[in-house]
Amino acid sequence: MKTKIIIIIVMIILLIIFVLQNTASIKVDLFFWDLDIPEALLLFVCFALGLIIGLIIPASKTKKEPDPEE
Repeated sequence: MKTKIIIIIVMIILLIIFVLQNTASIKVDLFFWDLDIPEALLLFVCFALGLIIGLIIPASKTKKEPDPEE
């Protein structure tokens, strides 16, 4: 468990360094919206969504179903 926490902390530090180096404003076209946002914000949002999805999917697979023999 400690190894997993250390890896997560290192990944977050690397993410922060990467995001801080990408501060230029970029244009994002999403369906009907045109947004001008900092690249760092876009990268952080994408990372956060990936993290949330990565935490939800394994949690849904580990739910135990009731044993039919009981």
